Amino acid sequence: MCWLSPKRAPLWGHWGRWGMLALLGCFMVACSWTGPSADTSSAEQGERILLPGEQIWKAGASSFLFGTNDTQEWASDNVETNPSIQQALKAANMTLMRTFFFDKSLANGHATTDAEIEQRIRTVENSGMTCLGVLFDIMNAAFDTHVVSLLGTRCDLYEFGNEPDVGDGNGHFRYTVQQYLQQWNTLIPQLRRINPVAKFIGPVTYNDTGNDCHYGIDGTHCFMQDFLAGVKASGVIPDAISFHWYPCYHDSKDSCLGKAASYGEVTKEVKGWVNSILGKNLPVGITEWNYDPSVPPPSYGDTFIHQFTVQALTAMVLAQLDFANQFDAQSYGGYGGLDMFDLTQHDQPKAQYYAMKDTIASYLP
Repeated sequence: MCWLSPKRAPLWGHWGRWGMLALLGCFMVACSWTGPSADTSSAEQGERILLPGEQIWKAGASSFLFGTNDTQEWASDNVETNPSIQQALKAANMTLMRTFFFDKSLANGHATTDAEIEQRIRTVENSGMTCLGVLFDIMNAAFDTHVVSLLGTRCDLYEFGNEPDVGDGNGHFRYTVQQYLQQWNTLIPQLRRINPVAKFIGPVTYNDTGNDCHYGIDGTHCFMQDFLAGVKASGVIPDAISFHWYPCYHDSKDSCLGKAASYGEVTKEVKGWVNSILGKNLPVGITEWNYDPSVPPPSYGDTFIHQFTVQALTAMVLAQLDFANQFDAQSYGGYGGLDMFDLTQHDQPKAQYYAMKDTIASYLP
């Protein structure tokens, strides 16, 4: 949802993905795995594995639940250019900034420079946060290896691609799971040699199950489960698993608020698949989340977003989600409707910022 255009403000799948209605159809498909139940207890999943920089706060809350996104910049006034926004994020004790390393700009197509990479990592550092980098173009091995080499230990967490499973509604996807796995199995070992400390995360699907589903007498399996089965077979095991979750689409305010608890449900579901397919537990994260990816999102967001955000984060804590990133800080996401800072009001923090700040304060040690 984060990359195409401000109209669709998030990447393919959430802003202007090839076909929003088609995606909604896939979004409603309930995919299941033929192994053990996805509702696996915490005890069965074993001890939690911490990522570099992660801490466990009060009530078992991971410090990395309180993150945000810095995506393609669609306005000149944004989180990267505005020090006041960076300081506000730092003052709220936000922890994990997901920043996109595009090989070329989505806005005008120019090749990304080292200066632009430096600006992104400085934004993370100035905000007092840990870097979660997105290696956006999984097919551009030269650029991806350059980023990991250039940043060294300034960034030790990376997602491989972004929503590779997004489709056009006609059975065509950005990448099939086989294509994604081939690149994963080829490039991840190379990146690990460049930065042995770094952790690499996939498959970054547009929702919990992912698209590219297959139906048979043995049940239904989709991108997420097929990725897990594929890395088990190859032995190139991810260090963590990630996906995106926007539970609402043109819902009424009350209907959307009722879906805030779904963050806990999808967390348990994906953790169950990880445990049953890989035979071990891995950290699981929701690296894009907000209430509605419509462009623009429903106007009621300003009046209910504090309550929705607190309930969503509470559900994540209870389900022991390991990391999460609100979409977005300020990159003109959803024509500004998803930003935490108001471009039209001199970058004043919006209600969602205060909801996150207050929630962080309640869990800080």
